[in-house]
Amino acid sequence: MPKHRVIKLLLGPVLANPRRLMAAVAILIGATVMDVMGPWLTKHYLDTYLVPGDLRAEPLIVLFLIYVVTQALAALGRYLQSLRFAGIAMDTVLLLRRRLFRHVLHLPQSFHDRTATGELVARVTNDTDALRELYVAFLGTIVGNIVLLIGILVAMALMNVHLMMIAMLLIPAAAFIVWLYQRLSGPAAMRVRALRSEQSARLNEAIGGMAIIQAFNQTAPFRKHFHDLNQQQYEARISTVRFSGLLLRSALDLVSVIVLAVLLLTYGLNHLGGGAEIGVMYAFVTYLGRVTEPLMEITQRFNLYQQASVAGTRLLNLLDQAQALQGTDSRPVDKACFELKQVRFRHEGADHDTLSDINLEIAPGTFLAIVGPTGSGKSTLLDLLAGLQPVTGGQLLLDGRELSNLTPEALGAAIATVPQEPFIRSSTLRDNLLLGSEAEPWRLQEALDDAHLSPLIARLPEGLETRLGERGFTLSTGERQLLALARALLRQPKVLLLDEATASIDSETETLLQEALHDLRGKVTMIVVAHRLSTIRDADRIIVLRQGRLVEEGNHAQLLANPEGHYHHLWNQRRDSEQLSDNRDPTQLLSD
Repeated sequence: MPKHRVIKLLLGPVLANPRRLMAAVAILIGATVMDVMGPWLTKHYLDTYLVPGDLRAEPLIVLFLIYVVTQALAALGRYLQSLRFAGIAMDTVLLLRRRLFRHVLHLPQSFHDRTATGELVARVTNDTDALRELYVAFLGTIVGNIVLLIGILVAMALMNVHLMMIAMLLIPAAAFIVWLYQRLSGPAAMRVRALRSEQSARLNEAIGGMAIIQAFNQTAPFRKHFHDLNQQQYEARISTVRFSGLLLRSALDLVSVIVLAVLLLTYGLNHLGGGAEIGVMYAFVTYLGRVTEPLMEITQRFNLYQQASVAGTRLLNLLDQAQALQGTDSRPVDKACFELKQVRFRHEGADHDTLSDINLEIAPGTFLAIVGPTGSGKSTLLDLLAGLQPVTGGQLLLDGRELSNLTPEALGAAIATVPQEPFIRSSTLRDNLLLGSEAEPWRLQEALDDAHLSPLIARLPEGLETRLGERGFTLSTGERQLLALARALLRQPKVLLLDEATASIDSETETLLQEALHDLRGKVTMIVVAHRLSTIRDADRIIVLRQGRLVEEGNHAQLLANPEGHYHHLWNQRRDSEQLSDNRDPTQLLSD
């Protein structure tokens, strides 16, 4: 990643509001001038009054009052500039997080499929926190110390240019130390960031699958894996601490002592020849002590830049991910007629097509079922129809228009999806139904009735205001499916997509879902990835996928009548596994 891009990402938002930044810098400069006047006033008193023996009280009182006022103004200025710089830093991080989250929301489904949730969370939270720490340190400390250094050097130059040149030896020495630190600690800092992301991903994974981990007695392996990650992160952090302790504080302490010794030697030699005044020497020693501390802070804070640079690189890698292409055709979908012509799809990085040469027409109001063995491409086809994935080849038309040309708003208004694992927020039932949208009470009730969810709502003491736990753990699997169906119907879609919605539900909920789908027949186009035959036996059409190809289509009776067909073979497999009798109602599992 080019350095200039990282620097632009880090400083671009800060420089976006130059007027606000310049106001803070102006306050900082004023505070620095007041601060630097302290040693100069002491030098003036020493050389003008104390050394010559002029011990009058009036000048001492005047200088004392000026000193108190200037230092009070300096303290006030530092307080005001720290508030302004902190505000700029917080606003910058806020805008950056919004930009990142907005970008993540528009990334293609393929990116989310291959990226761990914990890693994304780490980038949006941990990496932006690293930038926040840099902004607070950079704006509140580094800029302030740089301005203070400039003020001190100007004051030194006004008193004695030769001594000022000696004191300036600290600056190139500090710059070299920082450069060396960056070169040596960069890889360790990058490793720390990478391990933090992996740690977040594994922690998120473990917490999300805690029930399975405990049920399979896998707590020990997961604990060991997490311990190993912590140990690796600890060792990487120790490496950065070693570099920081050796190259920052210790090395700069040594250089400052050497410069102070050279300064005292030069003063002594000049004094023997009638050189520098005692007040000047006092001011220089004081200023040199004050130069050392800002340099210490700048170099010590530089590790924040190193961490922020690594975080910035990771954030740029995220921002460089191409967003899903969004169409520009905003015309509403009218009939919702699908037409697939030689459609192919291949996942990014794969060496073969997931779907090949799919030719299919889906008329408005059709109840279409998709069946096939695991890995045949059923869910992938549903993703294509929902517009979540772009086709790799061929044409996918909706009402004669390329599906990819439609805007997200047009697609969202026409197509609704009920996934196998519904998205449930830790909020109220109402919030989960609306998902941020608005609906009239009668429309909400109609969706609940159509999804056969009203009896459940009636049993809850708080009704729609009942709070659901994380991922809806307070609801059964079937109730979560009915909730997802009601949410989809609330949008009044023309196309309803169900991805194995009956895979893990109980028989009672399955009956409710069947009744809901039966009531919806003819009103919307229903496309169902089938898990249970009872869900799809009454479908208008059933298509069978095998190894990414459409190998059969027809209704249940037609397909079952072909003893050599794939559908018949799948049916017999499930019937034999469940030891069904030929006269039993065929409502068993068809495929996974």
